[in-house]
Amino acid sequence: MENRYSRQEIYPYIGKTGQKRLSNAKIAIIGIGAIGTQASSLLARAGIGELILIDRDSVELNNLQRQTLFNESDINKPKTKQAKKHLEKINSTIKITSLDQDLNPNNISEIIGKVDLILDCTDNLQTRFLINDYSLKNNIPWIYSAGIKATSFLMNIIPKKTPCFSCVFKQPASLDTCQTSGVLNSTTSLIASLQVSEAIKIILKKKPEINLIQINLEKNNLNKIKIKKRKDCQACNKEYIYLNSINPQGILKFCSTGNYQIQFKKTNLKKLKLNLEKIGKVEDLGSCIKFKNMLIFENRALIKAKSEKEAKILISKYVGN
Repeated sequence: MENRYSRQEIYPYIGKTGQKRLSNAKIAIIGIGAIGTQASSLLARAGIGELILIDRDSVELNNLQRQTLFNESDINKPKTKQAKKHLEKINSTIKITSLDQDLNPNNISEIIGKVDLILDCTDNLQTRFLINDYSLKNNIPWIYSAGIKATSFLMNIIPKKTPCFSCVFKQPASLDTCQTSGVLNSTTSLIASLQVSEAIKIILKKKPEINLIQINLEKNNLNKIKIKKRKDCQACNKEYIYLNSINPQGILKFCSTGNYQIQFKKTNLKKLKLNLEKIGKVEDLGSCIKFKNMLIFENRALIKAKSEKEAKILISKYVGN
């Protein structure tokens, strides 16, 4: 019988020894969107032994333009649950964990735990600064990636060896988003492929890229931007202000969909489902329930609304304050 990974093993850069390292690796992928779906697919096909998929959002119709794991049957369902289902059909020999959770300072240690590598495939800076703090504190390498319009970025953060994310990006700021500026599917697919290549280097203990990579597909330009550590970097000086925050954001608006997430005190989903069934159709999706334009979890909800005010009204009306 032909070996699934034969084409990788005959490549001297990996070989059988390298393939064994890949099969023993555990990688957390934060954000299962345009970059995360492509990266998780490539990692599953490459034989990474364990993947942890983390995302708080659901699949939208406009996601299908660039989020390569999903199809029309996945719409309105949690991204991680659907991604796991598709990835298991690609490679049934690896372990895949799906977590439909909002990553925040209160749960990041429990959700990620001890992994070999973290891939940032998110769409917001707040989460990236949190990942950076967790990475430095626990000596776990991570790879930053982003894509907007025809431009993508990538940077490896290796604790104690490279500048960290906070060295380069001093604080969260208002940035362009896919929702407001658009993005090519080739932009996100390209940077996901590069991210996976760097991930394999790190797992195999090869020499990773030390610069910030910028790629522009309109002009076919690739720039390597030199970065350096900041002496006054709080994260490098073990001041983990994002990790130590005790007030995670209660309301968030998503870049990719324009939907809202509202956090609330833990509720009894079974009881809520029974109550909502009295006034409309409720779909049980396991980790959450779907009612009207809402996905409701134990302590948060994803809401399709025109404004934050409308989202709050819906939560107050159907879930309670």
